[in-house]
Amino acid sequence: MMTIMYKPLHPGELVKDELIDVTGMSVTVAAKRLGVSRTALSRLLNGHAGIRPEMALRLSKLFNTSIEMWINIQAQYDTWLISKQASKIKVKPLNRAA
Repeated sequence: MMTIMYKPLHPGELVKDELIDVTGMSVTVAAKRLGVSRTALSRLLNGHAGIRPEMALRLSKLFNTSIEMWINIQAQYDTWLISKQASKIKVKPLNRAA
């Protein structure tokens, strides 16, 4: 099993870099372009929400990228987060006959 050793950026930071910092667009304008509320976009940009499939679709349309790219970025971040708790999660493995 491959583990991600470094802390990846929260997906919202990547969106913020591309959408707000590079273009200079306000959060309000960006939210309107995406067809989401300002609150929803702000939560993503500030790391309080992740990229769900619908947002991945919206971002893919806005940036002319794939949905899978955004889902994968979120999955890498989620995998890193949960790997930090791996020692706390106790599971008894299945014993299968050889």
